Formats: sequence, structure tokens, C-alpha cells
Amino acid sequence: MKLHKSATFLMMALVICFALTVPAMAQQSIGGHDETTENHTLAQWAPVAPATPGTGPVVAGVHLLISEVGYRGLNSATCADSTEFVEIYNPTSLTVDLSKYYLSDVSAYSTLPVAGNVDILAAGSDFAFKFPLGATIPAGAYKVIAIDGGRYKRCAGMDADFMFFNAGTPPMVTTAVPMVDVSTNKPGTYPTYGSFTNSFEFVWLFFWDGISDLVCDVDLVYWGPSGSSGANWPVRKLITTCQDGPDAGAIASCYNNDAANVSPLFTRGFVVPASGSGTRQRVTAEGAETLAAGNGCISGGPTPIENSTWGNIKTLYR
Repeated sequence: MKLHKSATFLMMALVICFALTVPAMAQQSIGGHDETTENHTLAQWAPVAPATPGTGPVVAGVHLLISEVGYRGLNSATCADSTEFVEIYNPTSLTVDLSKYYLSDVSAYSTLPVAGNVDILAAGSDFAFKFPLGATIPAGAYKVIAIDGGRYKRCAGMDADFMFFNAGTPPMVTTAVPMVDVSTNKPGTYPTYGSFTNSFEFVWLFFWDGISDLVCDVDLVYWGPSGSSGANWPVRKLITTCQDGPDAGAIASCYNNDAANVSPLFTRGFVVPASGSGTRQRVTAEGAETLAAGNGCISGGPTPIENSTWGNIKTLYR
């Protein structure tokens, strides 16, 4: 049957509308991994190990993973903490667009959709950065994000893939691609702002499509002594945490409850090791997580298929 031009136009308009609105709807309706239920201190992690940025064991996972955090830098007496880094790994079979993924160690990261940035004034040295437009990570690949790209290159003898800062005087020449700072009300410049707390800390890898009311948790890493709490305790989002983002609707959306008891994250303390050995390194497959009613993405964010027009429609009705 041949459709009239006006009918064809109407169908195309409806499809475009689906394509523009469904990612936000699907993200909030399918739930996903509740990262706070995973035990991050057991056998899947090597809490004290030499830093190995850019390499690592092949581990299983259904979404992007934080595979290593070098919170004490590389093993060099002249570099110390200026070579802090985060490493992410893509265990999936598809190249992933990173341009809507973020890294943050501040509890307020979940409020990003409200203002389009993260207020970190009360969090001191914490940070919130977005991957730049066009950034990708191939299947099975690692990407290293240096806190200070210039100093990392000087000490590692090679460039990181991305960097938060290049704070040397003068800045070093590096091919590391700058991340996009989405922090506001910073208490100062790096390293007063933007560095890890070595004694205990957490870092989130999360996804936000730029429209939805809520962010989507992808992976969490914590380090520090057992029973630690306070400013560097991972925030627990609750169903009473509701907010309205920049989407067309004026109705607020609410997070699901994170794990009722986050203490499994902190069941084993350890002494903060020396520079070069202070890494949180994933060595086996990701631990078990609760799938229902989480605040994460089951597949780590929209896949290439889900980002296609008909893929979005399938996502809405699956």
C-alpha cells in the first residue's frame, strides 16, 4: 500500500519524536544494576598492588567498568600523588560512545540534571568531569584518565588517554584529551580542588543523557578502612530523592533506593600503602549486584542499536 505524502511525513515526525524522547524514558523505566549492593572489598579487587595503567586482566561485565584507580600515583619518588589516575575498561562486544559518561568523587553527582553542573563547595577537593564529545572506548579496550596529564606523562613515560588537568608550570606537551569540568563553586585550583583523598574515597562512573531528570549509575569503586564514614562515604540515593531535569516535562522523577545496607562495601580495611602501590585494581569478574529497582543501566547506557530510531521504539516496548 502506498502512503500519502502527508501520512509519510506524520510517521517520520512520530519516529523522530520517539528518537528524541525515548532514551530518557527507557533509562528511568528499566532500572538496572544497583552498584551499592556489590561487595567491592573481596576477591575481585587487589587493594594493594603495583599500578598497571592501560593494561589489566580480561574481566567479565555487561557495562563499562572502573578497572583501576591509582589514588597514590605511580611508583616514583619524584612524582608521588601528582600521577593519580582512573582507568576504565569496556568488557562488552561494542564500541561505546563516552560523550555522555562522567567521573566524580563527590556525593552531589546525582543532582547534575538539576543545574547541568555539580556544586562541590562543601566537598573540598572532590571533582566532577565529563568525557569530551567524540570520545569512545572500543570493545575490550582500556582508557586511562590522568588527574594531571602532564605530570603523568613525565612519570609514566607515556601519555594518558584523557586528563582532568595539565597543571605544570609551564604545562607539559601531552596528547591526553582534556575532560570537561562540570563542577561549580570550587574551593580553589588543583590540587586543592580535583584530587583524591588517599585515606578513604570513592569514585563513580555514571551516565547522563543531558535530558533526563536522573543520572544513571554505571560503576562504583571505594577504598579505605572498614567502617569509615563522613564526607567520603558513597552517597545513598533514596526514593525520596526527587528532582526535575531539563526535559520538557515539569514532573520530577525520583531515584530508587540504593542498597539499604552499604556496609558490605567496607568490610575489610587496609593500611594506605606507599606511592606506586596504592591502587584499587579489578582482578576478577565483577561481583553480584541486585538488578531490580537499581539506579543503574543494565547495558551501561544506550547501545548503538538503542540509539537508532527503531531501536529506541523497541526499547520503549520491550
